[in-house]
Amino acid sequence: MSESINITIIIEDAPNGHKEVNIAHDKNMTLMSTLLKEGLMSVDNCGGRGTCGRCRIRFMTYAPIPTGLERRTFSPEELRQGCRLACMAKPQNDCAIRLEFINNREIDIVTVAQSTLEGISDNKKKHIIAVDLGTTTIAMQLVELETGKVTDTYCAMNPQRVYGSDVLSRIQAANSGQADSMKESVWKVISDGVYTFLNISSNNTSSRNITNHNKADLNKTDYSVQSNIDCICIAGNTTMEHILMGLSTEGLGKSPFTPVELGLQKCVMPGYNFPIYITPGISTFVGGDIVAGLYHCNLLPPLTEEVSELSNETGAQLFMDLGTNGEMAIKSGNRIIVTATAAGPAFEGGAGAAVPGSDMIKITASLLEQGIIDETGLLSEPYFDDGVDIAIQPASDSICIIGRSMSNNIHLTQSDIRTLQMAKAAVRAGIDILCQKAGNPKIDNVYLAGGFGYYLDVNAAVTIGLLPENLRDCTQAAGNTSLAGAYDIGRDMLTGIVNKNTLEKRIQQIESINLAQEDDFDRLYISYLNFDNGRNT
Repeated sequence: MSESINITIIIEDAPNGHKEVNIAHDKNMTLMSTLLKEGLMSVDNCGGRGTCGRCRIRFMTYAPIPTGLERRTFSPEELRQGCRLACMAKPQNDCAIRLEFINNREIDIVTVAQSTLEGISDNKKKHIIAVDLGTTTIAMQLVELETGKVTDTYCAMNPQRVYGSDVLSRIQAANSGQADSMKESVWKVISDGVYTFLNISSNNTSSRNITNHNKADLNKTDYSVQSNIDCICIAGNTTMEHILMGLSTEGLGKSPFTPVELGLQKCVMPGYNFPIYITPGISTFVGGDIVAGLYHCNLLPPLTEEVSELSNETGAQLFMDLGTNGEMAIKSGNRIIVTATAAGPAFEGGAGAAVPGSDMIKITASLLEQGIIDETGLLSEPYFDDGVDIAIQPASDSICIIGRSMSNNIHLTQSDIRTLQMAKAAVRAGIDILCQKAGNPKIDNVYLAGGFGYYLDVNAAVTIGLLPENLRDCTQAAGNTSLAGAYDIGRDMLTGIVNKNTLEKRIQQIESINLAQEDDFDRLYISYLNFDNGRNT
């Protein structure tokens, strides 16, 4: 039986200064559930599992007994001061709480190219709308069919972030009855993007904030320009595409991890007269966004009944898209092998860090070079117990150790370092296994896809052992290959270069491996935990 208590919420960084809000709270629920319901919290980063540490609050009175997760997140002094996690805390008495959330960094959404903001200025030119449906962000571009010229860009955060920042949280939310609202929220963003493109085209405005249109608004737009849009092509991971298409996600979150559909899908959006293609995927863990990236980089196998043997005589190509999940593919000869490994939020640091993944790699490399951490990942004295505070100096792009009294610093703990070590070890072991499966060919090119790859310092990645030394000089940022590949697939579908049958046949030739089932994975994983880049393996 529920029992309500009264809580005073203190918001010190409110727009109008110090603010207090009184709310009723069910004692049997976590505080996060009430904060989300009251609109006092917008994002459930880790699905309420207590792993990200960003929902930090401070009880001014009657702090509940800390959970084990909270004891690992906060120092004894912080716990005595009332620090808790909103996703864990279940207050039992009327109390006052101060919100001290660690805000997520502002995310740069990497697109294919700068748009010209011309819209559809020539009524004779055809266009494609390419969509990168990411777990965190959604990027859309209006692209000329014939030339590939980007004429407009629309970007937004994925509204499903309120259900958690990772794929597992989304699956759990969808399976618990939220699937319809999650689906509608993303279609709303896509519809807003389409409406913006068409509105700019017909009214010659540069407004980028058209997000609340309704049927009356749509009737004001000159939809004759619709005839200049041939299709939308959407690329996303398997979970994002399942939710978008209203498919069950029950099989995605548990073994044997069976998706409902991996083939090319086609649909329409009410009010529009052009088709929408959903890019095909490879497996539950390697989805349409990776297929689009491989297609753009010309790494899909050719359409042939027989695949040539892998060869270590000629150079191979390695494709990597690192983020919350790390998807990797190797192509040697006409054969391609793919895999995926979970990285979680490790590349972005822990609760005290909240830094871009590429910066986390660079910071760790710098700490290693300065002797602040050793090759085993241990922080040296005097940082071992309390962690280290650092700042990136914009002028020189260098790392500077700073005092705890400084504000706006980045605080890294031993736990943050360990979490990064586990993620980079999993990725590095995955690279090794892919290479082994391919006969250990010489790798000529490594393509780093996505925002992480775009900003990654390759030298820093080699220093910490995320990438092997022999890949230092052949690694390049490939940009948003999901977005670029969505355009490529849409274009080739329209022009007849590929069709559903031929595209799916090419994808079916790809071999997908599960790292957890590979005998050598555990050994390699352990060997790469240290920051010695495998020298002692």
